Amino acid sequence: MKKAFGLLVAMMFAVPAFAGISKNSSWEEIMSAKTVVVKAPTVYMGRSVDYTFVCQDGNSLRTIKPVDTTVSKSYGDREEVVVVGSGYLSTPINYTHTVENCFWNNNQRLCKNQTVKGSYALTVSIPVYRLISTKNADHYTFLFNKSYTVPQCD
Repeated sequence: MKKAFGLLVAMMFAVPAFAGISKNSSWEEIMSAKTVVVKAPTVYMGRSVDYTFVCQDGNSLRTIKPVDTTVSKSYGDREEVVVVGSGYLSTPINYTHTVENCFWNNNQRLCKNQTVKGSYALTVSIPVYRLISTKNADHYTFLFNKSYTVPQCD
């Protein structure tokens, strides 16, 4: 009985703090909510970039804002990441990449280059989760999927 009462009291306090976010909420509301986590797919631009951080620029996707270019420098047993510049990253919407495809055969690594063609979707379904933090770990509860369309660049 005490457990049920404790759970009821906890839910009374938790629901009002979260009540405003739903599938009908705007992306701005969802992204600014502190107890919500968006797990968007990524676009590859030399590194993975979250779909919510890209815009459409003609036949390409590019980052909404410039991003830092970094290099790692080692100093003995210490490694430091140094910013060496910044700029926009971009990739064609319709892309062709050459990738090295490797596999093991009889303890021998065999590799060959393959051409991969594809297109980045301009509208994707993004899962939205509620963050539940404890002292030991963070947990996520699935809330809903929401459609996201890549905006045009300014």
